[in-house]
Amino acid sequence: MRILLLGSDTPVGHSLRSFIPPLRRHELLLLSLEDTRWKRERQVKKIFKVAAADIVIDARMVSQIGGHDPLGQRDIERTEWLGHLSAKSEARYLFLSSSQVFSGAMTRPYRESDKADAVDGAGLLIAQAEQILLSTVDPTIILRLGWLFSGRGPGRFKQLLDRLRIGKDIYATDNVRDCPVHTAEVARVVSGIADQLSVGAPDKGIYHYGSTGDTGWFSFCEAAIAHASQREPFSRVHDCLKEDVNARTTWVNRALDCEGIRHQFGIQRRPWRDFVERAVNRYLELYCKDDGKDDGKDESK
Repeated sequence: MRILLLGSDTPVGHSLRSFIPPLRRHELLLLSLEDTRWKRERQVKKIFKVAAADIVIDARMVSQIGGHDPLGQRDIERTEWLGHLSAKSEARYLFLSSSQVFSGAMTRPYRESDKADAVDGAGLLIAQAEQILLSTVDPTIILRLGWLFSGRGPGRFKQLLDRLRIGKDIYATDNVRDCPVHTAEVARVVSGIADQLSVGAPDKGIYHYGSTGDTGWFSFCEAAIAHASQREPFSRVHDCLKEDVNARTTWVNRALDCEGIRHQFGIQRRPWRDFVERAVNRYLELYCKDDGKDDGKDESK
């Protein structure tokens, strides 16, 4: 199948580009995040005509969470254009969403049937994009993901390691919980869905994926520091992690129930801790080649 990947230069996009082509099952067509900042619908129409894609994988909005360019109403408008044109071209649509669409008020993990009840921020905008696609594109698959992390920036994980490199303290709390997922795991899951769509699997619905072991940000930082501190330039960061005493006292839980994707596609979950060392090593490869001479800017190459 021909797959059009929107946001091919994001951390998620890079992982998909590394995972899918070597399998030689699908043809991957790439469109960078910058090239998806359309100003008119006719620009999108041209892309669809040339691509003639069987599946659209939309990694735009989930990749912008925590980045330099905040989500806005223009992203919603572009999603609406994409939805109309996908429906017209009969392309399947796989939208990468986020656990941020939930408020976090529930004590149990969120199921696919639970209402996306975020009231502000990126979560509200992504929830609006979900509704647009569900109402305009048939078939559509919404894949909600837990905290994304990767050694490649931009993103919260790179920001963490950037601060550690220059010896700044990290203030964190476990009051906000989620299911972290490395971008390589996203690539494995998305590729598995695409493979099954190509042989007639159901091509609509909402699914959740987060790696096993829901956790808070403090515990996640502990794991990252444990791996990073074994390597330069992080050998002296053991004491940089501090409990944030000023953090909110109410608990927010955005852990995801991921049974649906296992039952429908047979995709098993893997522990997020298995990927932390990999993410640290990738950060070192990309940003610490010149003895720590890094300008601190995010890269996506």
